[in-house]
Amino acid sequence: MSVTDLYLIIVGMAVGFINTIAGGGSTLMYPFLIFLGFPIHTAIGTSRVSFVAQGVFSVAGFKSKGVFLYPFNLYVAIASMFGGIIGAWISLQVSETNLKKVLAIVMVIIAIIIIFQSKIKYKEVSTKLYGKHLWISSFIFFVIGLYGGFIQAGTGFLVIISLMLYNKLSITQANSIKGLVVLVFTIPALSLYVFYGHVNWHAGLFLAIGTSIGAWLTSRWSVNVNEKYLRYILTSIIIALAIKLWFYT
Repeated sequence: MSVTDLYLIIVGMAVGFINTIAGGGSTLMYPFLIFLGFPIHTAIGTSRVSFVAQGVFSVAGFKSKGVFLYPFNLYVAIASMFGGIIGAWISLQVSETNLKKVLAIVMVIIAIIIIFQSKIKYKEVSTKLYGKHLWISSFIFFVIGLYGGFIQAGTGFLVIISLMLYNKLSITQANSIKGLVVLVFTIPALSLYVFYGHVNWHAGLFLAIGTSIGAWLTSRWSVNVNEKYLRYILTSIIIALAIKLWFYT
C-alpha cells in the first residue's frame, strides 16, 4: 500500500464520518482528489465508486430494519435515474476549467445549506406518497437526479429536504430513500464515466474502503460530538477548498 492509498483511505474515512454525523462530507472528496492531481472528470467518476458502495450498504441496512417505503421509493429512484443519465452526460461535455468553477460555486451553496439546514422547521403531518404527490415527487427527483448526475456533491441534502418538506417523511424514512436514490442514479452515471475513461478504479476502491470504515465506526460508536460546531468546522473547510479550487490551476 502506497502513501497515496493510505491518504485516500483517510479522506474516505473522514467523508464517511462527516456524512454520518452531519452530512456534506462528500463535498470534500472532489477537491482533495483534484489537489492530488486527478483531472476533475476523473475525480468525479472515481468518487462515484465509493458512492455506489455507500448506497448498497445503506439500502441493505435500512431494509434489514424494515424501513423500506415500497413502491414510492422505487418510483422516485427510477425518476432520478433518468435525470442522472442526462446530468452525467452534460457534465462530461463541460470543460475542465468551467466544471471546476461550477464545483466551487456549488460547494459554497452547500456550505450555506449545512449552516441553515438545522433551522428548517419540519411539520409532523400525514405523509404524502400517492396520487398527485407521487407524480410531483417523481418530477422533483428527476431534477435531483439531473443535478446528482452532473456534479453529485450535496445531493443527499436535496433528497432529505424534499422528502421531509414536501412528502412529510421522518428523517429515518427520508434517509432510507436517499440511499436507494443515490445508488440508482449513480450506477448509470458511473457507467458513463467508465465509458469515457474517467474512472480510476484503484483510487475508487481505497476511497470506498475508507468511507465504509468511517460510516461503520461512526454509526456504532457513541461519539460525543457537538453537531453545531461540526457544521461550522465543515463549512469553513468547504469554503476554503472552494476558494482554492476557484483559483487552482
